[in-house]
Amino acid sequence: MKANYFKNLVVLMVIVAILAACNKNENQPEKIKPPTKAAFNELRNKALTNLTQTKTFKAEEGITFTSDKGAVLNIPANCLMDEENNPVTGEVAMSFIEIYDKGNMVVTNKPVMGLDPDTNDPRPLITGGQYNIEIKQGNKKLYPSCYYNIKIKGSHTGGVDHEMVLWNGIIDDETGNLVYEEENDQRAGIEKGEDMVNYSVLNNRFDWTNIDKFWNYDGPKTRIKVNVPNGYDGDNSAVYAVFDDQKNALAQLDVYHSEDKYFTEHYGFVPVGKKLHLVFVSESNGSAVYAIKSVTIETNQAITIVDTELMVGTLNQVVALVNGLN
Repeated sequence: MKANYFKNLVVLMVIVAILAACNKNENQPEKIKPPTKAAFNELRNKALTNLTQTKTFKAEEGITFTSDKGAVLNIPANCLMDEENNPVTGEVAMSFIEIYDKGNMVVTNKPVMGLDPDTNDPRPLITGGQYNIEIKQGNKKLYPSCYYNIKIKGSHTGGVDHEMVLWNGIIDDETGNLVYEEENDQRAGIEKGEDMVNYSVLNNRFDWTNIDKFWNYDGPKTRIKVNVPNGYDGDNSAVYAVFDDQKNALAQLDVYHSEDKYFTEHYGFVPVGKKLHLVFVSESNGSAVYAIKSVTIETNQAITIVDTELMVGTLNQVVALVNGLN
């Protein structure tokens, strides 16, 4: 009898142990696997596609196009040419993207960084809005053969600031990162006037364009290092800095140190003593992977983002979270 008792007790203990192990495995979250570079780029392209507006028109007639957010683009008749400078007629297809908020800047990888004219290093900008115009006929990319006008509502970024100037986008072929260079065409630019509602832009190029000025901070600055979880690098993830007192600025830590495995930037633009949010983004199975970390900056600070801080969500969730940062 006593032998049966101990036998039953052992069996019961084994069953309890098995059930506990099963329960533990069921409750333990599945570890997020770092994506390939291609998968991360696909997620960014999806974010861009979500923002893309399209329109067809005849090149010989031109177009006046009003965007979803009230931008008004006016391309005159007979203002398009191919890459050999031949005039184009017939139906053409236009795509238009406009970005005013830092949330969509993050998911599309379109931060606002401008090249310093003295050092050629990227510096944070304050934006009045950025947009992209692309026009094709079939598979052929087209170009403007004249100056065209676009009006951008200042209300999207807190009102018109007459210190803003025009910037042209440059995308790095290897990394896909965007940086802006100030327009030096004497005719192109933001038309100065009494209009306190719109930025009126005159330009003779398409692609990414930005209405910006440099963000200036008089206090001490530093370079920071951001360590990210194993398996993530400059190809399959990114780190951005959201300055808490700047609604219209998003900086990127666009340098990845492959030997020591951390993100940083070129020269030290991060303000010492200021509070900011670091935003880490990547991809997992078609969804966004992200972590948002609040820090107060110290000189030469090293910040670590660990596996347990990573979350999985939709692109829209990431946009809303970033836009909600103060």
